[in-house]
Amino acid sequence: MAGNHASFWGLAVVPVYLCVTLLIGCVARRKDSSSNDFLNASRSLPFWVVASAFFSVNCGALEIVGLSAVAAQYGVQAFHFYWIGAIPGMILLGGVMIPLYMRSGVRSLPEYLERRFDGRVRLINAWLLLITGTALSGIGLYAMAQALSAVFAWPFESSTIMVACVVAAYVYLGGLRATIYNEVFRVVIFVVGLLPLLWLPTTSLRPPPSLPGFQGHLWLGLPPISPSATLDQFGVIVGLGFVLSFSYWCTDFVLIQRALTAQNISEGQLVPIFAGFAKILFAFLVICPALGAGAYWGARTPPSFDQTLPALMAASYSPLLLGLGLTVLLSSLMSALASNVSAFSALWTEEIYRRSIRKQASEIHYLRVGRASILAAVSLSVATSNVAFRFHDLMEYVQLLFSLFSAPFFAIFLLGFFTRRTTSRGALVGLSGGILVALLHLSLSASHRIVYGSTMTANFYIAISGFAVALLTATAFSRRDERKGAGTLNSLTYGSGKVGAVASPSPLWWIMAGMLLISCGLLNYIWR
Repeated sequence: MAGNHASFWGLAVVPVYLCVTLLIGCVARRKDSSSNDFLNASRSLPFWVVASAFFSVNCGALEIVGLSAVAAQYGVQAFHFYWIGAIPGMILLGGVMIPLYMRSGVRSLPEYLERRFDGRVRLINAWLLLITGTALSGIGLYAMAQALSAVFAWPFESSTIMVACVVAAYVYLGGLRATIYNEVFRVVIFVVGLLPLLWLPTTSLRPPPSLPGFQGHLWLGLPPISPSATLDQFGVIVGLGFVLSFSYWCTDFVLIQRALTAQNISEGQLVPIFAGFAKILFAFLVICPALGAGAYWGARTPPSFDQTLPALMAASYSPLLLGLGLTVLLSSLMSALASNVSAFSALWTEEIYRRSIRKQASEIHYLRVGRASILAAVSLSVATSNVAFRFHDLMEYVQLLFSLFSAPFFAIFLLGFFTRRTTSRGALVGLSGGILVALLHLSLSASHRIVYGSTMTANFYIAISGFAVALLTATAFSRRDERKGAGTLNSLTYGSGKVGAVASPSPLWWIMAGMLLISCGLLNYIWR
């Protein structure tokens, strides 16, 4: 696909990018007074940095590689993941969730769960986040392996180890702060590397007329409820638009960790709104080029749809642009890996080690544990990349993980956030029941006892079942005599105490959120 000149320029650009990331790690390094400064950087960064990092961290390997693969396989249906699967959840996060998080003074989601329920719920959530994050951390390495295979035919092991070492170095040096500033730098790389794809002969701002049936429309052709169809409206709206979208945007540890670095509540509320506008525009950079992938593949069967975007770059870019394009893919890998590595370090050190293994130690000791856990997390990421490598499509792997673990947890969080009725016993039973039902649903689908029209539809219905069971069982097992009093829950549930006083956002927030929602609605109508 690419000649020697392309290889030369690609190899020339990539080391420059790697050096810049290491330089950012050194510059971002400062003398941390506590493990929280190094691992969470709570309320310490300016608005433009937080908003850029919040947007950037959600546009990593999953979007660059995963959603371009979805576009090549499902057509314009991939826009659902950017619009209905993102914008409503981002608005709820900014308007409702962030005021509660910041006003209650918590530094992480697990800390909120302890104050709302008890230490058991906090510990279980921390372990679930740790396991899920470890599974997801290999995605970036897997994505890079696909890119390097499509462009340069580089071997999987050597490329993953090289980039993993660079990520470990700059996160070790600067902690979360270095990770965030690298995410800001990555936004510029994205635009420069992906924008030329919109002018390729195979792409356009409208879907190619050759797209068959539902692949050329967002809603036309989708049956209302039909699990046996490739996609249906119920699965998209309820499974993706509500359960998976809201569970990701409102409870994801990495996203909340970045939002809480804003200096005050007003800025924190605006972070997801500004990021939402960027996400709408970014969708075109990723989805539109992949819509013309059929013209590139022709009668050939792609080895994996995850190779769609790097293959288009290799076939269409000049040597210099190919180097920039490869840098985009590399940066997406490094962001996905770095964000999960920093999250792993914070979860292990602050939520598990400090609370359950060694409760009384100096801050220097916890800083050392945090840095050591970074190296452990990178090693685990290399191992889990081999798991991701065995899945047919990246997005299906990610959605399955969210369906199994995030969807049931979101039901518990929703009950705890909006009501005072749910108890710690109900939360534990509901979470366990939801995960077990989701796993059972997965086994029935995998054994073809329940038949779905696509893996994506199966994931949506698995998420719905896990969420519904967790919601019902948590409510049923919450005994009245075990409920916490109103005073204890002050500032921890929506509309109570101080949180209720700050829940209403500023006029600017309402204007921006309204514009964002209208834009999302118009795009759904235009591409219907």
